[in-house]
Amino acid sequence: MLVRNNFSGLIHVQMQSNERISIIDAFRGFALAGIVLTHMVEHYIAAMAPPDLAASFAPGPIDQIIQGLMFILITGKFFALFSFLFGLSFFIQMDRAARKEVDFRVRFVWRLVILLLIGYLHSLFYRGDILTIYAILGFFLVFFYNVRSSLLLAMAAILLLGAGRYAVFALYGGATIIPGGDLAPDSSQYVVYFDALMNGSLRDVFASNAINGHLTKMEFQVNFFGRWYLTFAFFLLGLWAGRIRLFQRLGELQGSFKKALWVSVACMIGFMIATAFLFSQGSGENEGPQFDRWSDMFALTALDLFNFSLTIALLCTFVLIFSRPTGGKVLGKLAPYGRMALTNYFMQTVFGTFILYHWGLGLMTELPNSQTLLIALGIITAQVIFSSWWLSRFRYGPLEWLWRSGTYLAWQQLRR
Repeated sequence: MLVRNNFSGLIHVQMQSNERISIIDAFRGFALAGIVLTHMVEHYIAAMAPPDLAASFAPGPIDQIIQGLMFILITGKFFALFSFLFGLSFFIQMDRAARKEVDFRVRFVWRLVILLLIGYLHSLFYRGDILTIYAILGFFLVFFYNVRSSLLLAMAAILLLGAGRYAVFALYGGATIIPGGDLAPDSSQYVVYFDALMNGSLRDVFASNAINGHLTKMEFQVNFFGRWYLTFAFFLLGLWAGRIRLFQRLGELQGSFKKALWVSVACMIGFMIATAFLFSQGSGENEGPQFDRWSDMFALTALDLFNFSLTIALLCTFVLIFSRPTGGKVLGKLAPYGRMALTNYFMQTVFGTFILYHWGLGLMTELPNSQTLLIALGIITAQVIFSSWWLSRFRYGPLEWLWRSGTYLAWQQLRR
């Protein structure tokens, strides 16, 4: 009880002093770490790898185990955490301006325009970029700021339950929606893409990603895989969490977080069983999911709900560990890393693609999952150390400073 009260008091004092909540920055750093782990183990491909290439990533049992654990524990979860935090950050910015009697909506839209430009530059290196997606969806988020919380939660639930996927599948079946967005690994545009990764220069990678990369990304976002709809659902949940002051009330909500953790674990087990059962329903003896049956659509939704449950479990676990003195001290080291999330996200992509793509070291087929995982951990460690050093001398990360200066159309003070 004493620890809980002290923790609640710490949050209250912190909000009074500088309006930053360290657990949010640390949690953002945690989410960012999961993203770089995912991208490195996927070898920064952002596509379904051809069989021969995919086989080179997992040549041994350890590599195959890592691949399986990544799919179950990491892939599809940390983008959700990052999306949740984007919605939360939107609320914090709008609420902070409202307390100063300032309407921040126009400024936020301009901020999204700048993010879109930064995201497009990032996407030239890696077509799996999420910044452009956030910038586009963020425009819609503005219209939900004053929507009742009950409607926010209802909309999020409808999206998480697969409404967007079912509508798209009913209209298009398994057909490609975006012209030029064919996701088949043997399509002509993917042949060009993989050739650029394996044999091309940086200019070739840029040329492949500049247009075709966005077409395939949008296809993945809006077709029956439904990543677009899930992302917006987490935006809305983040907005709702901001409204109820979730991270300012952690002390009084400790019991609720513990209950939510156990409920989410139970749901994970149920949805995992449902996913396996539904995928097995239309598959022949040697046939995997073809994504042309309703049973596959329901299976994808069950998988999304498994990922959602695990995401909630990760959130609750992080909060419960952070609330303890030792846990807060350890996880708090991720706060500078999270405060510089934009800079670190961009730079980890540059590092990762340089290591793997032909324009850099060209080690894509030489590094199995076990080694790319170690490299990812090295990148995270280096960026955590660098972020702490940088923010001890400067107010913002380099890209955060440019983004903020562009938002206000005036150079912001950088040095402390």
